[in-house]
Amino acid sequence: PEFSRRFRSNVERFGLTPTAYGAYADPFMLPDRSLTPDEAFEYMLPQMHSAAELGFPVVRLQAFSDIAAERLLPVAERLGLRMGYELHVPLMIDAPRTQELIRQVESFASPHLGLVPDAGIFARRISIRILEQARRDGIPEHVLTLALRLWDAHTPIDDALAQLTAADPHPAILTWAGMVWDHFGWSAPEELERIARHVIHVHGKFYEMVDGDEPTVLYERMTHALMRIGYRGWLSSEYEGSLDVVEGRDTFALVQAHQQMIRRYMGTFGLKPR
Repeated sequence: PEFSRRFRSNVERFGLTPTAYGAYADPFMLPDRSLTPDEAFEYMLPQMHSAAELGFPVVRLQAFSDIAAERLLPVAERLGLRMGYELHVPLMIDAPRTQELIRQVESFASPHLGLVPDAGIFARRISIRILEQARRDGIPEHVLTLALRLWDAHTPIDDALAQLTAADPHPAILTWAGMVWDHFGWSAPEELERIARHVIHVHGKFYEMVDGDEPTVLYERMTHALMRIGYRGWLSSEYEGSLDVVEGRDTFALVQAHQQMIRRYMGTFGLKPR
């Protein structure tokens, strides 16, 4: 109660708007088995109540939450919450697992369950900063060249990892490549039209800002696609820049630049940003 009071007070004090609460499923917390549907429900329940108590209208769900979704729906309805599965890489729009989630959302046909696309599924390239990190970790240049070629070819992760580790035994390759294939997806922004009626929030993941634009993600196409489908919800800036804390960059300025870019793209579409 005290945290909730302080949180709401600060939201009001600084003129903020709670938009989406990030809930977690953690299905692998037990050493010998995954959580059962009942255990997953009990794990999610206090998070639902926390979201409502703090004033968030949307709860981001991880895909693992689907085993408890049917029991969570009445809770969401009672608390006035909308839940949405985050479509985070590797959950590109045409991925089989994503299609399973879409079928569940459509079968329940509830305004309290939808989808939260993450901009990382609309990547145009592997981030320059991620490549710089690989070089700092000592991964050889010929491996990075191969990784770029495999990513451009939409090579499945298992095949990519096998080829990369065969090319060089460097111990950092598996971790680095696994992260790359878990963050940069190949969906076309225009595919948002296929899930238009289910989109309830958007994660605006970004990696860098260069001269007012984000070179890693197809933001102009994504913004225009959202406008075309009539999306009028929130887009949360999500900066993937942990290295910049060490490097001392002004991350607040980067987030500001990201939001200015989105507003500019909205303006070129003909919509006045709020």
